[in-house]
Formats: sequence, structure tokens, C-alpha cells
Amino acid sequence: MGKKCDCPKGAPMWMVTFGDLMSLLLCFFVLLLSFSTMDPAMFKEVSGSLRNAFGVQRDSVTYDIPMGVDIISRDFNPVFNVEVILEKIKSAIKLELIKGEIEIEALDDRIVLRLKDEITFAPGSADLKESAKPVLDKLINVVKEIPGDIMVGGHTDNIPIVSPIFPSNWSLSAARAARVVEYMLKPGTIAPARMAAVGYGDSRPRVPNDSPENRKKNRRVELVFIQPANPDDVSVMPITERGLKDQELMPPPLSTN
Repeated sequence: MGKKCDCPKGAPMWMVTFGDLMSLLLCFFVLLLSFSTMDPAMFKEVSGSLRNAFGVQRDSVTYDIPMGVDIISRDFNPVFNVEVILEKIKSAIKLELIKGEIEIEALDDRIVLRLKDEITFAPGSADLKESAKPVLDKLINVVKEIPGDIMVGGHTDNIPIVSPIFPSNWSLSAARAARVVEYMLKPGTIAPARMAAVGYGDSRPRVPNDSPENRKKNRRVELVFIQPANPDDVSVMPITERGLKDQELMPPPLSTN
């Protein structure tokens, strides 16, 4: 009868190395998955926090999102589309949407945001109400993170205006649109080439101007977020973080004709 083997108790030593390898592979693939669904705004926030925490000093700061190749050889670069931008806008103005002060509509290549006149301008005035400024501040933060142009349109009802300042509803609506654009173009926020102001007067009513309630619906300011054909090719960095050369490469302003 052969001598009984006196083997050590427990798993063999190679199992420890094998277990470590499997753990590392699991972490690696979890990391790949997290990169594939990266949120641009979150990446900027995390990268800034890490830089401040470790005291990294650089001559120039970059917020470019790293690129990679997944298991099917595609970019990890996050894709901007109407659905993604719609969710960002809804998240920023959640309270105003619930209160019914703002309406939002998503189309194929654009998102239309309608601000009712009770929170934007007093009757016959182009002076921005204080109640509109917090809403516009929220929208500024969203615009800084998404590509595309923003066209601000002023609309009125069909009742002729009687004012020594504004000779017609056309001039009133144009002045209101311009006032919103001026407020959103704070220093270091949005590149001016991305903004445009248009006055429509009463030429584009949403509903017939046949009742006070319908005329109230037609008095509004619309922010139209127009998406470019290739959103990922357009920079969304604030103007203060871009050089003069980058400003020259930005898309041309929208026509107001």
C-alpha cells in the first residue's frame, strides 16, 4: 500500500493569484462600462475635484473627455441628441415645469422652450422681470454644457400696442427677445455667436386670438435649441476658457431675416 500524501490543507497557492486576476479583470470591464455611459457634466465636475484635491498644477487646463474603444471598436465619446438635451433641460427647470410657467416641446432637430409672459415681461414692457432671472440662470448653466445654437423669439398677441417707446408689436417682441439674449450673454458664459434674437410680433400665434385666454397663450418668449448635424464636433466650453482661435472656429450666428 502506497504512502498517503500529506498535502497542505486549504486551496492551492495558485488559486490566490488566479482569484486576484479575476478580480482585476472584473474591475477592468466595470470601468469600461462606466466610460461608455460617461456624462460630460459629471466628468468635468469630477476632474475638477480631483485636480483641486491633489494640488495638480498645470500651465493650461483642459476639459476634453478621454476617448476610448469598446469591445465593438466604437467611440466612448458621449453622444448629444435631442433626447439627452431634453432631459438636461427638464432636470434644470423641473419646478417651473410643474408650476406651468414654462412649456417644452421636442422636435426632430430642436427643442422649443416657451416662457409665459407672466414670468418674463409686464404688459407693454421690455424690462425683464425679476422672476425670470432665476429661470434664465438655470438655462445658462444648461446651455454651457450642450452644443448647438439658441434662437430667442419674442411673440405678442394681436392687440395693437399704444406706447411712445414701441411703435408696434414687432418692435416690442424684438426688444423682448434681445433683452433675454443680453441677459444670457453674461461675461464668461455663452459665446455670442451661438445666440440670436428674433421678433415675430403677432405673426405666429399658437392659438387664435379670439379670447383673453388665447391671447395670453400667444404672449410668450421662446428659446429654440437648434442642434447641429454633428453635435460632438461643436465645443460647448465657456468663452473664457477658449482662445481667440477657438472663437473664430465657432459656428456662424443664426440669420434673423
